[in-house]
Amino acid sequence: MLVPHLYFNGKSEEAIDQYVRAFGAEVKLLLHNSGGEPEKGVMHAEISIHGQRIMLNDVGTGGGYTRRVPVELVVIYDNAADLEKSYEIMKKGSRTISPMEATPYSPCVVEFWDRFGIPWAFMVGQSG
Repeated sequence: MLVPHLYFNGKSEEAIDQYVRAFGAEVKLLLHNSGGEPEKGVMHAEISIHGQRIMLNDVGTGGGYTRRVPVELVVIYDNAADLEKSYEIMKKGSRTISPMEATPYSPCVVEFWDRFGIPWAFMVGQSG
């Protein structure tokens, strides 16, 4: 599955509210930084707009946002072995943004810019 991931630099809650009102978006997941404090920003959110899964968050933690490209492509895998196989091919000439690790929303995630300058994240779905 290929999913767009949007970065809002502290404006995720506003964006979610607007998308709910404009498109009838359904909020599937909303995790806040720093122990669930909304004022610290969104760590990870997932919404559905017209059946399309979209991930979004505020970059950084504790309100210390860092600008990033506003869109990243996320490939969701069923298991870590398939993720690692693809990443081995894609990582040549790439630049790592976040090393491969477990997160509160996935057992395995890696973020990088490929050799062509395209931002990607590979992650295992929660059921993986």
